[in-house]
Amino acid sequence: MVTSRLLLAPALAFLAWLALPGTFVFDDHSLFASPAVAPLDAWRQWAALEQTRPLTYVTFWFDFHLWGPVAAGFRFTNLLIHSLSAALLFLVTRHLFNPAAAAIAAALFALHPLTHEPLLYVFARSSSLAALFCLAALWFWLREQPVKATAAFALSLLAKEEWVAFPLALLLIDFARQQRPRWLYVSAMLTLSAAAGARVLYATKLIAASGSGFGQQTTPYKYLLLQGGAIPAYLWRILLPVNMSIDPARPSENLLFWPVLVLAVLAASWFWAKSTQPGFWLFPALIVLLPSSSILPAADALAFRRMYLPMAFLAIAAALFLAKWPKLALALLLLFASLAAARRSTWQSERALWAQVVAGHPSTPRPYIQLARLSPPAEALAALDAAKNIAPANPDVASESGRVWLESGNAAQALQEFGRALALAPGQARHLQNRGAALLALGQPEAARADFEAALQRDPCLKPARENLVRLGLAPPPNLCPTTSSAAK
Repeated sequence: MVTSRLLLAPALAFLAWLALPGTFVFDDHSLFASPAVAPLDAWRQWAALEQTRPLTYVTFWFDFHLWGPVAAGFRFTNLLIHSLSAALLFLVTRHLFNPAAAAIAAALFALHPLTHEPLLYVFARSSSLAALFCLAALWFWLREQPVKATAAFALSLLAKEEWVAFPLALLLIDFARQQRPRWLYVSAMLTLSAAAGARVLYATKLIAASGSGFGQQTTPYKYLLLQGGAIPAYLWRILLPVNMSIDPARPSENLLFWPVLVLAVLAASWFWAKSTQPGFWLFPALIVLLPSSSILPAADALAFRRMYLPMAFLAIAAALFLAKWPKLALALLLLFASLAAARRSTWQSERALWAQVVAGHPSTPRPYIQLARLSPPAEALAALDAAKNIAPANPDVASESGRVWLESGNAAQALQEFGRALALAPGQARHLQNRGAALLALGQPEAARADFEAALQRDPCLKPARENLVRLGLAPPPNLCPTTSSAAK
């Protein structure tokens, strides 16, 4: 029989082998310039109203000041969070059922590739950290400690607002176990969810280029159609977790999915109404997934990290089904571990990660831009030409092309590309700053000065424009942007 002792040591060793090597990727690099991570007095940023994930940034701050900019240190914290989440899932499942089912559920959750993006991608830690506190809340809830459960859920919201519907999952589990609903505590948790949601909406309206809510150029209905294609993409990867890049292709719109889903849920609820039935655990998984995968627009219509907490409930469902067939359970664990191991080399190199995305023929220019930033000039320009064919009116492609030409010593070609970026996005201060840099390289300091000053009029916090004015021997406008005393210095 599969036991926790048999699975624990090799699973932990495998996860360490999987997670600890590698480098920072994509948004990870932004952490070291963040006023919520680098300064000693970053706590001022954690307390800001527009900071929606203060607890996650507390962990980034500790990592930075403990390890420095060392990827293995940050990944070790990700590994610790993931391992603790699996351990809590083991405790929850053992409390509800038996040790054999608990071992299978925890191992499936730990080893399944759908849970590995927050393990391998430092910036995605917020999803796993928030899920960790949700699982702690579930553990306290099952042990009749609702005050502790409410506190744990509050910590989850401080890590990330993604699992705001989790109290409804608790309520559903109570009904399935024929427990008396604890309406007072569920109401308190839902109030916290509403407050977190309001805070996120405020932040996305305040912060330019935010990742969700008001920061997106789409409507709730349009996003709903996209999620009709995204959710099936998540579901089939539960059984076959392959082709899961960091920047997946945009899902197709699918309105039919939603009425089919409603009918399927209604039919399934007739048969799977008890927590002892494997199919029941599909319902709480769906509940926690829907807030980020229904009508609230997000920058990424498809993101596999959104399956992190739903996979905990799906692992319970699978464990109840597989408990009678331990050999089949072991075979699935080996299969999922093998598929996870196959992705290891890709996540160890940032360039390999984006090359994999490009090889998948994505429909957006972002992976080509990211690959260009990691490639020699000739390869970078080839990638950007491909991006230009996909999105000829994208100013970021032109801006990145200008950067490559400027760093290659061809300031005239850089000026042309920066000018094109500015024509495509006239309101962007960074494109003015970039054009000024090209003009400066061409020996036109007065024209460059005009661009730098115009850029700072549009964005007084644009650091490169300030630095370039200083380089010209000019005093930039007073800096009113720093939010911490360390930044002010």
